Amino acid sequence: MPWFARVFFVLCRILSAPFLAGIKPKLVQFDESLHEQLDAKPVCYVLRQHSWTDRFLLERVFKAHNLPLLRASPGKLPDSERAACLYLPVLSGQRGGSRGEKTMAALIAQAADGSYPLQIVPVSVFWGRDPGSETSFFKLLLGDGERAGAFRKLMVILVQRRNVLIHIAQPVRFSTFVARKQDPVAAAAVMARMLSFYYSRRKTASLGPSLLSRQQIIDVVLRRQAVRDAIAEEQVAAITKPEVVNKQARKMAEEVAANFDGRMIRALELILTWAFRKIFSGLKIHHIDRLRETANSRQLIYMPSHRSHFDYLLISYTLYVQGLVPPHIAAGVNLNFWPVGGLLRRGGAFYIRRSFGGQKLYSAVFKSYLDVLLGRGYPVEFFPEGGRSRTGRLLPPKKGMLKMTVESFIQQPGRKVALVPIYVCYDKLVESASYVKELRGAAKQSESAGGLLKARKIFKSSYGSPHVAFGQPISLDECFSHIEPDWRKRTQAGDHSFVPAVIDYIAQENMERINAAAVVNPIGLVAMILLSSPQRAMAEDELLLQIDHFIAILRRLPYSPDITLPEGSAKEILEQAARTAGLSRIDHPWGPIITATGKEAVMLTYYRNSVMHVLALPSLIARFFRHSQTVSEVDLIEGCTLLYPFVKNELFLRTKIDDCAEAVKEQINNLVALNLLSRNDDSASLSRANVGTEGYAVLTGLGRILRETFERYTITSLLLVQDISEVAALRDDVEQNTIEMAQRLAILSGREAPEYFDKNLFRGYIDTLIQQGLLLADEQEAGEFLRVDKRLEAFSQRWVALLGPDVQQSMQQLIRKPVMN
Repeated sequence: MPWFARVFFVLCRILSAPFLAGIKPKLVQFDESLHEQLDAKPVCYVLRQHSWTDRFLLERVFKAHNLPLLRASPGKLPDSERAACLYLPVLSGQRGGSRGEKTMAALIAQAADGSYPLQIVPVSVFWGRDPGSETSFFKLLLGDGERAGAFRKLMVILVQRRNVLIHIAQPVRFSTFVARKQDPVAAAAVMARMLSFYYSRRKTASLGPSLLSRQQIIDVVLRRQAVRDAIAEEQVAAITKPEVVNKQARKMAEEVAANFDGRMIRALELILTWAFRKIFSGLKIHHIDRLRETANSRQLIYMPSHRSHFDYLLISYTLYVQGLVPPHIAAGVNLNFWPVGGLLRRGGAFYIRRSFGGQKLYSAVFKSYLDVLLGRGYPVEFFPEGGRSRTGRLLPPKKGMLKMTVESFIQQPGRKVALVPIYVCYDKLVESASYVKELRGAAKQSESAGGLLKARKIFKSSYGSPHVAFGQPISLDECFSHIEPDWRKRTQAGDHSFVPAVIDYIAQENMERINAAAVVNPIGLVAMILLSSPQRAMAEDELLLQIDHFIAILRRLPYSPDITLPEGSAKEILEQAARTAGLSRIDHPWGPIITATGKEAVMLTYYRNSVMHVLALPSLIARFFRHSQTVSEVDLIEGCTLLYPFVKNELFLRTKIDDCAEAVKEQINNLVALNLLSRNDDSASLSRANVGTEGYAVLTGLGRILRETFERYTITSLLLVQDISEVAALRDDVEQNTIEMAQRLAILSGREAPEYFDKNLFRGYIDTLIQQGLLLADEQEAGEFLRVDKRLEAFSQRWVALLGPDVQQSMQQLIRKPVMN
């Protein structure tokens, strides 16, 4: 480099220092393994655009994180101590410059024999989070720009100094490209194309596609053929003027459409950061790196569990602070009240009515709006459960939004789309008080401004840590191929007959992957154990013993690779749970007793239900030993395999039915290794530990996790056998009878578990009985009628056997309806 160029470079560095000093960049992608991968190797950083400002800022970041510094001389190759910097335009031949050209020439010459171990590290720097809008000069001025002039860059630095994102990707070896192409020049060209695609996807993942204004999107929606056809049909049906129906359609579109505003997103980030610090002790995020990798290659559609109004705030906030673009969110129209409705709309919410029944014009408008969002590549979020779970369990998925998403994909099958399951849970639920009232029969309170004002009291309490865990993404095209390998040919031919099967498969797979990403927090684990005790009370030493053993079971044989277990000793876990759940500790000469009463006991069922699936299969196995000292291993595997489909469907378990037998064997081996079961000398049978031992106490507690579930199955089976073994009955009547019977049992037994008679659970059990052929369904004009298969009576005795010999008589007495005088 000539001396005057060097002086100019140094002068620029000095002059830019005051401006860069106030910048606080956020390093949102950085793997600590980089240190090991780059140690003692020559490194070349590649930036997506030529910018000395970016380079000067990165020098500070590299130094702070002990990465190789940019010290290589111009035109010379980097070595193990001095890294070099290249820009994508130089690699792709779009822009030269003596320094870049010399470095490229030296690189190509050195790489000719393939022995130079150069590590290429792509780096992205984004100033601000605005994806850009052709309609706003102000946004163009202050947003990130690839060809910003000096003045514009200065303005960007001043305005966005606290909103700078930096991504440092994993290194790639240049020799890999040389080995593939044999020609260093061709290898550099291939690498440039790969990096160009990477930077494009990285920008889309971080900033999102360029935005249309709300009115532009509404205009596009109203011009779509499906909406125009619906308008014409409505005009004929209503016998009214075209302008009246057009106005009605526009009003519907305005009711639905979001008004995504990057400035509001930034403001909400500041507000939520303050609010979350007030009410939470720290947000815990899991598996975000995998999500970033997926975002680099696919459009994302988020399908989370729904347990609180905080869910969508937490998810969007998490994505934003982690350098990913927040999604457009499908929200219930009940949230569209002043002032929340407008704020959420500007934060990306679009509103959906609870039902489309008989509203053909609204249905066409909403489907077209969603299709426009998806077609333009915007990330979208919707809750497949439809509403918040009041019991902690995942609710059966509603498939309307998923159906529209799949239909949109079929129109553009070349798009790469991934569905992202998200498991959200809380150490303490903010809505716990209202949920307790609703679970005990109170009517759900409508959302309103008055209710928002009452919510101020939440700032007076601490709610522990919320957890956001991103599950294994689901590739949409792979789901199609799983159901129908020739799906592309069939859809091109207009054959969509297999699509409902694809929708059913995705809906089930998403719920299973949500549960596979479960976070077993302290309160969930302690609730599982404490509620297994008949009186919701347990000696502290026994409780600690079971905490240790349950964690050991899950560590030796994890429910899934994505599961997260609580950290710390059993004592620390219990103390944390006691603080957040309001557990009581009663001192006693023989040792302290831990107990829960009142509304705290009711909410414990909620926390238990959110994680009980992780120990469902071990609990099923343990239940066989509740009343038997020794069980044949063959009979145990056969019994678990027979009963497993019912537990799987209710709890969305990840193990497929065909793999159940093998999974049961693995669980048995795990329990044997932990001395909770033992193999007898004949190697054909298993025995539990002796009564009074620690092993017996742990196995008994493990078996009690699913006790209430098995009671519901038993009640339903016995009632079905008694009431409809001879004559078919209307399904609605059967479901109502089982619910009433469960309510009666809950009162007589003192159950503090309102979900015990949740209609969804009984409906799901009946659905599984139909799938297994134990119930026969007949659709008639008056409704669906059910008949009992003869095998159900014998099958019901299997549930009775799991509960014990004394249960059958009490159940039989319970299911006899009293004669009313």
